[in-house]
Amino acid sequence: MPFFIPFTMGGLVLTALGLGVKRVLGEAEPRTPEEARLRDARVRHREALASLKAARLRVRDGVIAWGELQSRAHAEGVVPFRALLERLERWELAKESDVLEPGAREALRAVPLEPPSRGTVRPWPLLGAGAESSPALVPVLIWLDRGWLEEDAPPVVVDGASLFEAAAPLAATMPGTEPDARVRALDEAAGTLAKATLFLGELHVKLEARTLRMAGVYGRASAQLAYLDPASFEDGSPEPRERLRRLAELMGEVAVLLRAPVLTLEGRLAPEPPGASGETPANQT
Repeated sequence: MPFFIPFTMGGLVLTALGLGVKRVLGEAEPRTPEEARLRDARVRHREALASLKAARLRVRDGVIAWGELQSRAHAEGVVPFRALLERLERWELAKESDVLEPGAREALRAVPLEPPSRGTVRPWPLLGAGAESSPALVPVLIWLDRGWLEEDAPPVVVDGASLFEAAAPLAATMPGTEPDARVRALDEAAGTLAKATLFLGELHVKLEARTLRMAGVYGRASAQLAYLDPASFEDGSPEPRERLRRLAELMGEVAVLLRAPVLTLEGRLAPEPPGASGETPANQT
């Protein structure tokens, strides 16, 4: 459990910031100008760590919110819609190729019918439904969820920087290192942490935008899905076919959003997929 060691016992354990680093940075009342500069550098570094923790928690909450909506849209939207299409095709009442655009049809077919097991790292919210994580990205997914950094574990690399090295810079604690060198090491590490924090802020914005966009599209699609009765196609009326066409357009976009990654396999921000007919979440109704 994260905790602080009082300064009088020799330092700050970085696990207290929810980062899981098990090195201790010494802290004592400065006696010289060099020690005062070193103390100030430690404060700046500690503040950068705290900002990174707060950004990680926001991203974790965003991943949870998007993942829950993603799972619901998959289980209660895409899966039953695919079953409906298969049923109508068996009855020769409709064809998938007639109601779905090629891109939407491809995305719908690519979404697995079964979600990943709960015992595994779940990459779907960040990498898209059906995606598997690259080995280098697995530590990042685990860190976003749990907040632990360990020296001997695979490195957690965010926006090109190793977080453990930035959270506990070796040059800042190595015996015999000059105070000015320690200050430089701490400030460089704080800059790296600030860059990672900025990246997480951008990731959180993307997660919120994706969740908002899916909520609008899936809300309309689920309402239409609930009222579309396969038996209504038997009398040959054009109304059910028009409703199916509108539903297919919405479900196609749902499938595209489910498949679209928020992060690339290299850990970079992925581009947002285009909206239906060039629409954006703000002007969709």
